[in-house]
Amino acid sequence: MNQPHLITPEQLAGMDRFYRMNLINSLSGYKQPFLVGTIDGRNRTNLGLFNSLVHIGAQPARLGFFIRPLTVPRHTYHNILERKKFTINLVAEAFIDPSHQASADYPWGMSEFEKTGLTPYFSASHIAPYVEEATIRIGLELEEEQKLACNGNILIVGKVVEIYVPENGIFPNGSIDIIGQKTAGVIGLDTYFTTEIKKILPYARPN
Repeated sequence: MNQPHLITPEQLAGMDRFYRMNLINSLSGYKQPFLVGTIDGRNRTNLGLFNSLVHIGAQPARLGFFIRPLTVPRHTYHNILERKKFTINLVAEAFIDPSHQASADYPWGMSEFEKTGLTPYFSASHIAPYVEEATIRIGLELEEEQKLACNGNILIVGKVVEIYVPENGIFPNGSIDIIGQKTAGVIGLDTYFTTEIKKILPYARPN
């Protein structure tokens, strides 16, 4: 049997920065890339690519995601604090390339919507922009933030106030068919893929 290769903390410390970054980011396995849409006090739109979406609670519905430490201006973070609203838009196969480009470090006030060609969409009751190309969109209201003492990362927790999903995009059991909507997955920071459903199992009970 082929035994896994051991990598020690000392070896990690001696690695090339970008090699180490890719290695550690891929340790958590498959993730969901998503675009966070925000708007500032001057009504300038912003779009950021993230891959750390987490379920916080179902009743009331809450989602969270992580923002890196505030060692440089974080446009998404500052806009969320200013306007208290943001959107989450799941990246689909059809617009992986422009979504990835949204991760570039554009200057403050320059809209990633304009630079990537993605289209902002505004609902009647939510001030933050959605991505029109996304078939699964979630509007959220800032509920709290938690700064991690270990590294300064910030967990943003939002209360779900709107959900856009196609009528044929929900299974009979209530689960969203993210595979049927051709949403993308990502490994690490730059390896995108699509997948297929193997099986849907019932809720597990002791008997």
